[in-house]
Amino acid sequence: MAIYKLIPESVRRRLPDKIKDRYMYLNALTVLALKKVKTKLVFWVDEDDLERWYREMNIFFILGIGRSGTKFLAYLLNMADNAVVYHEPFDESIPYQEAYQNPDAAEKYIRDFRMKEIYLRVHKHSVNTYGEVNSYLRRHCEAIKKLIPNVKLIHLVRDGRDVVRSMYSRMTMKPWTYTTRYIYPLPDDPWRDQWDRMSRFEKLCWYWATENKYLRKCINKFVRFEDIIRDYTYFKKNVLEYLNLDIPREIWEREVNRPKNITVFHKLPHWSRWSDEMMSSFKRICGDEMEIYGYRLD
Repeated sequence: MAIYKLIPESVRRRLPDKIKDRYMYLNALTVLALKKVKTKLVFWVDEDDLERWYREMNIFFILGIGRSGTKFLAYLLNMADNAVVYHEPFDESIPYQEAYQNPDAAEKYIRDFRMKEIYLRVHKHSVNTYGEVNSYLRRHCEAIKKLIPNVKLIHLVRDGRDVVRSMYSRMTMKPWTYTTRYIYPLPDDPWRDQWDRMSRFEKLCWYWATENKYLRKCINKFVRFEDIIRDYTYFKKNVLEYLNLDIPREIWEREVNRPKNITVFHKLPHWSRWSDEMMSSFKRICGDEMEIYGYRLD
């Protein structure tokens, strides 16, 4: 159980965001530490065991920035026969930021912990496919490709205007939040010199553009969330057939009408009602990346 959930929900709802954030950080830190210890203790599983298991399994990761439909897609794909599909098995905000700052940390994390952690969690299941739809492992993309040669990767993208609007209603990119505290332009980023003068809205725009650009360069296959939930033929051709999964149309139709993890209260209006200044900022920061995925800005 998450540490912060020990506090009654009626009380949690009234806590200041900084207090809630601190509880969530401590929980993420504790869970990660315990999982690493547990994985280390299973010393009898060696590299040969892992290599053999990964070679025999159909493995995939669908990576995308948060608020892009990752939870819904994981839930839907987990309905396929002979497959187990997770949405972010645990909070990996801390390893994500370490990988963002240091690519070598990404490879160490996957090689020394995550590959074994997956095996221990799944190897007793009678399935031939393991998958994750995960927003935390974006910066582990290169490490995953290197260490799991037969892996299938998909880049999940959603209209940046909807993502930014959804994130704005959460704590993302607030200066004190643990999930993005160490996410800012690196030395070679053209936005680095402007960072301190950028509004939170502009920083969220940068976040969407930067992370999707990284995934686009790492993965040569992207799918648009909007098309997945609009067109079964698109979903089948670009996701199911590629991953060797089968989900009937009737299940897809049922689930697309049951959205998951939606933002109930928005602090920003729909992007069609954004001010000229906001829309100008969005186009300036995200315009090029949006056009690559076929999103119209006019």
